[in-house]
Amino acid sequence: MNPDLQLFVREALARGVPRAAIREKLLEAGWRGEEVEAALASFAEVDFPVPVPRRRPYLSAREAFLYLVLFATLYITAFNAGLVLFAIIDQRLLDVAQPMSRGAAAALHDGVAGLLIAFPIFLFVSVLVARALARDPEKRGSKVRKWLTYVTLFVAALVIIGDLTFLVQRLLSGELPGRVLAKTLVVLAIAGTVFGHYLAGLRVEERETETRPGRPSWLARLAAVAVLAVLVAGFAFSGMPRRERVRLLDARRVENLRSITSAVESYVFNNGRLPATLGDLIGPNSQSGRWLHDPETQRPYEYRALDSLTYELCATFDSADSLAGPGGYGEVLVFWRHASGRKCFVVHVPPPSLHGR
Repeated sequence: MNPDLQLFVREALARGVPRAAIREKLLEAGWRGEEVEAALASFAEVDFPVPVPRRRPYLSAREAFLYLVLFATLYITAFNAGLVLFAIIDQRLLDVAQPMSRGAAAALHDGVAGLLIAFPIFLFVSVLVARALARDPEKRGSKVRKWLTYVTLFVAALVIIGDLTFLVQRLLSGELPGRVLAKTLVVLAIAGTVFGHYLAGLRVEERETETRPGRPSWLARLAAVAVLAVLVAGFAFSGMPRRERVRLLDARRVENLRSITSAVESYVFNNGRLPATLGDLIGPNSQSGRWLHDPETQRPYEYRALDSLTYELCATFDSADSLAGPGGYGEVLVFWRHASGRKCFVVHVPPPSLHGR
């Protein structure tokens, strides 16, 4: 509140000037109606020789901490919701010019993990803050709360501007228009919801001369439901922990088999023949050779020479095509497609004179 305005109102009330007359003269002087009402409301309407100031809310360190946690978890929730939706869009709207990378699955897991931690904390702190405001509605005038709210509006505005720039940039770079548009709508929806909710709250508070507790707006409730829906969708696309562990174990098996084929090729180049066993691939200066064994059972992979330059390599997988599905990691993995269960791959090694693929 403007200190000059507050001092004027105090002195006028002390001299017995009616509130209506004070209001009229201040409006004539160019003060806004909400400023005048706030200044008058800061003094109680009681019969006393001098103006009696109303109690002003005191922002404790605990309340400042709650507001900081509230807005921090809001940012984290919004960011991870966008991360999950971006990963889902990359999976559903495949762009052959820009295939999904290994980081897309990790981004989906990171987003789900972030939502699982940040969103419940945000809801919990929101309840604590709402109860505090219900007990003392004047705390809605907290400077820390308003500063963080305006910072949030500023960040949301920057995100919206950056999102529109991203739309134009990605379209000009040749990315699939439908995919870019979907991502743009996601960011606009998240930033627009945050911006609209807090801007509407500030406008309501500025219009009202008396602060009073309010219930969550329909936009806030809709946003909470949307975040829960995003979390469920993230689980559906990323898979439950056990299924993801199975996929990772099969991925490790494929990587081990690829390492074995490279080692066999090098062995043939150096020795002119296939190794008798996989143990021959471990040299005196080599590492432990864990890549020669199944990561879960620790049993060695099955190896059998078929002729002088052809051999069979077998492994047992827990799932089908762990790495060779849509949006995989390149044509090189097509050879390593597999079903669930035991799978044998027949590998032909080029002659030493033609070594190199």
